[in-house]
Formats: sequence, C-alpha cells, structure tokens
Amino acid sequence: MLGRLARYIERRWDFLNMLKHVHDSRQNPTIPTPAIYLSVFGMHSIRLGSLNGLEQQLQIPGRWEPLVGSVKPSADAVAYAMERCDPEPLRMMLANTARLAKRKKAFSRLYPDTYWVGALDGIETYKSKKGCCENCCQRNVGTDEKPVIEYYHREVVLQVVGVTPACILDEEPVLPGETETTAALRLLERFHARMPRFLDVLTMDAFYLQAPFAKRALDLGYGLVTILKQENRDLYQDAEGLFQITKPDTAALVNGTVEVWDVKGLTSWSQLGRPVRVVRELKKYRKRERVANKWVEREVIEDWRWAVVFPDGQQPPANIIRRWGHARWDEETRGFGELTQHWHLDHCYHHHPVAMLAIRLILYLALFLTSVFFQRNLRPEIRDGKTRLHLAGLLADDLVRGGVASFWERPP
Repeated sequence: MLGRLARYIERRWDFLNMLKHVHDSRQNPTIPTPAIYLSVFGMHSIRLGSLNGLEQQLQIPGRWEPLVGSVKPSADAVAYAMERCDPEPLRMMLANTARLAKRKKAFSRLYPDTYWVGALDGIETYKSKKGCCENCCQRNVGTDEKPVIEYYHREVVLQVVGVTPACILDEEPVLPGETETTAALRLLERFHARMPRFLDVLTMDAFYLQAPFAKRALDLGYGLVTILKQENRDLYQDAEGLFQITKPDTAALVNGTVEVWDVKGLTSWSQLGRPVRVVRELKKYRKRERVANKWVEREVIEDWRWAVVFPDGQQPPANIIRRWGHARWDEETRGFGELTQHWHLDHCYHHHPVAMLAIRLILYLALFLTSVFFQRNLRPEIRDGKTRLHLAGLLADDLVRGGVASFWERPP
C-alpha cells in the first residue's frame, strides 16, 4: 500500500519533482535532503507520534530503505535539518498540490456552490510551563500574587472548506506581542501573491471583524463572511433593530424550523467605509441524546449572525451565506480536530520555531495526499467501512513486508 501511494503521488502529483526544490542550509550534509523529508513525510503518513519513534523504525534493517533510500537519518539528524529548513518551498508544495487538485477536479463539493471558500482561524499547537524558545508567546495562568508563566505557540491556518478531502493551504505563526490578525494579514498577502485567484471568499470568527484587516482583505479581492457576536457594536445593534421589524424567511427542518433574516446596506461600521450586509439564522430543533443511560429529548436553539461584505458589491443568496458561515467548522472538525486526534498535531516533535513550522507543513501535505489517495486510488471494497487509521496501518504494512528495492519509479 505504501509503495502504491508513492507511485501514485509521484505520477499524479509530481511529488518528487516538487521535492527537488526543498532545501536546507546544512553544509556538505552526510544525510541527503530527500532522505530527511521523505522520512518526515513517511512518519506522518503512518501516524508515528515522535522523532524517536521514527528513529527506532529507521534502525530496522531493510524496512525504510524503499521509501527514503539507503542512507537513513537519526532523530537528531532530522531535527538538525528541520531547524535549517527553508519553509517557502514546502509552502509552494502545498500551493502547487492544491492547484493541481483543483485542476484535476479532485475536490468533491459538500453542497452545490460555484465559489471557492477558505476558512481562516488560529490554533494553539504547543504549551509548556518549562520549555520556551525565541518565538514562544507568554501568558500568566496563575494569579497576580502567584504568577505562573506558560509558554505557547499559536498559528493562523488557511484551509479550503466546503469540499473534501480537507486541504490546508498555508500557515503563519503568531509572533510574541502581535495579534492573530497581524499574522493572518501576512499569510493572506503571501498566499494572494502566490495564488491570487484560488479563493473567492473567506469565512472567519468574530475576532477578525476589524476594519484594518477587513479593508486589506477586500483590497485583495476576497469576499468576507464573519461571525457577528459583539452585542455592543453599532452594527450588531442596528441589525438587531431591523430584525425586529423585518419578516424572516421560514423553512421546515426534519425536526424543527429555521428562520432567516437578510438585511443589506448597513453603514453602522463607519471605519470600514462601505455598506455591510448582515444575515441571521435562528434554528430551533429537537435533539435526542443519551444522558445517564436514558434517552432524553431537548429543544435546541441556535442563533447565528454573519457580517457579509464583498469588494465588488456581490450579493450571494442568504442560503449560500449560511452554508459558508457553517463551513468554517470544517476547519475545526476535518482540519484541526482530525489532525489533533489522529495525526499528533499538538505534539511538539522538536521545539524550534523553524523546525515546528516545517514539520507541520509536511504534515498538511501528508494529510491531503494520503486522503486523496484513499479516496481516488483505492477500490471501494478496500476502503468502504474502513477508518483512516486502519488505512494508515495498511501503509505501515508495506514497511514490514519489504522485499522491494524502492517504492519510487525514479528514486530520489
């Protein structure tokens, strides 16, 4: 299975040719650069949780040679190379892979849509009360009288949503003393310069409802769908007043109802300097769940509001706006959730800012390429009813079997 994956991503996704552009600043290295990066890619593909675990695997004679070559790195060698890695070629690999996926129609829409939507959100990948580096942010988790300093890393991640398989496009670290929106702007500027027409819309949390960020994102040509939460904002209060005098559109659900308001032309957000549209969804339904070994049915009320603004004044239907707003949770579930639970996203493989970034970028690449391989290259009878963890185990089986000189058609 691992050999099949290698041949698939080499032929269909130009993996080895893209890998040739990845480099680090080691001088006269004894371990070839492809061996380092293929080891990390293989580690993520079969879900190993540490560099030490990878090293123990690499020490077994004849097991990893078909994937990484005859010269295999140690855990220290991988960490040393990752510290000196240039992240830009890895970012380019993610961008080129996403571009190829779009061209090859590898993405499947979760709902009918003609727009391409990206979700922008922050995630915390490391925290410790002892270990810190030059890029660690700090916070007090104790009291003013007895402060306890915790060090942490936080990143802003951009992911395509509303499609499957999950595809993370880029990541930008939040540096000490700066806000999440500052890092998000750096990410957007870099991503737009590289792929200016890949995304049409950005969906975001309420924290991103800030005029400097919104203005720049609009200047770059992105439509914005942002959760509206702050009740003390003029925009929120004006929209709320209009909701009271506007009749909503009502639709029936299987177990409840949904009401949708759509108000346009609000000028309450004066710092933005352009009209804003607000869409509200009030959903009431009954939910059945098991509590204390008994089935209990309760009523659930969900009240969502989104601020919507497009650079060219487009007015997509309210129903599609609602889908975009909820699609942001794709990043939480099929992105951050799956990566944390099953891919060790919250494990610090090596505490160095460049190494952490490089290892995560390779992780995002492994997530997408293995997912698209399972979805498009395996027959239904092989994958149906199987979890991705089970399929990752099948990849590891090839390492145990051995018996082949190389998994690649043209070994790096």
